Amino acid sequence: MQARTTLAHLPTAFGPWPEHPLYDSIARWRDAAACQGWPQQADFDRLIGHARGCGQPLPPRQRFLRDADPELYYEMHIGSTGEVPTRGDNWHDWFNALCWLSWPRSKLAMNARQVAAINGDEFRRGPRRDAGTLLDESGVIVPYCDAALAQALHDMQWRTLFVEQRAAWGTRIGAHVIGHALLEQGLAMHIGWCGKALLLPVEEGFFRLDGAEQVDTLDKMLAARLAGDDDFAASPRELLPLPLLGIPGWWDANHDAAFYDNTAYFRPTRRAKSATEIASSSPIIG
Repeated sequence: MQARTTLAHLPTAFGPWPEHPLYDSIARWRDAAACQGWPQQADFDRLIGHARGCGQPLPPRQRFLRDADPELYYEMHIGSTGEVPTRGDNWHDWFNALCWLSWPRSKLAMNARQVAAINGDEFRRGPRRDAGTLLDESGVIVPYCDAALAQALHDMQWRTLFVEQRAAWGTRIGAHVIGHALLEQGLAMHIGWCGKALLLPVEEGFFRLDGAEQVDTLDKMLAARLAGDDDFAASPRELLPLPLLGIPGWWDANHDAAFYDNTAYFRPTRRAKSATEIASSSPIIG
C-alpha cells in the first residue's frame, strides 16, 4: 500500500474502508456495515443488533446514539446510560462504533476506568485517564509468544523487530488495532504515523487462530487485566511507540531494509534498559 489512501479514493462519500491489515480487527463487520450514504440511526441500530446476533457481549442498553448532545461528560454518559454519543457523517465516530463491536469487553472496561478516575482523584485528568485515552484512540494490542521480540519493541530496536525478525510477524508477534483514531488516520497514511502499543503475552497457539478469534481472545484478556489490575496500563509510559508503516505487510516500501534507515521515523531507543525484563511466561488462550 505505497500510495497514500484518502477519502477521495473510497468508492462513495461513505463506503468500505481500504483493504489493509490496519482494519483487520473490524473486518468481520464490513458486509453488515454497508449502507447507502453515511449511516443513519436505523443503520447503527441494525448493526448493533447484528453484532449481538453474532454473539458479541454488548450490554442490553448499549446503543450508538447519532448526533446526541449529552449533558454529562462523554465517558460518564456512556457509563450512566449505555448510550455512545456518535456524530453523524464522521469517520472518527464511525470507527469508534466498529471498535465497540469488535472489542466490547475492553471498551466497557476502559470506560469503567475512566468513570472511576473522574469520580476519584482525576477529575481534571491525570496519568490513568491519559493512558486510557491513548489506548482508546491510538492503541495497538501486540500479542507475543517470544519475550525477545517484546523486549525489542520495548527497547525500540526497530531493525531487530522489523528486519532481522521479519518472519516472526504473524507467528510469534502481531498487531491488532483497538484505537479508532488510528483507523481514521489510516485513510491518509503517511511517514511518521505511529500507534501506541500495549504488549500482551499469549501462547504460541494463539497465532493459529483466525483473525476474529484472535481479536476475541485479546478482548477477553485485555478486559480482564483492565478490570483486575489497577496498575496495568495506568500511565502513558506503558504504551510503547510503534511506527505502523514498519510492520511487515503494512507498507510496500518496507520490503527494502533501507526503509528503516530513516531515524526521524524509526527513532533509536531513548529508554534505559528496563529493570524488569519482559516476562516470558504466557497465559493459556481462550
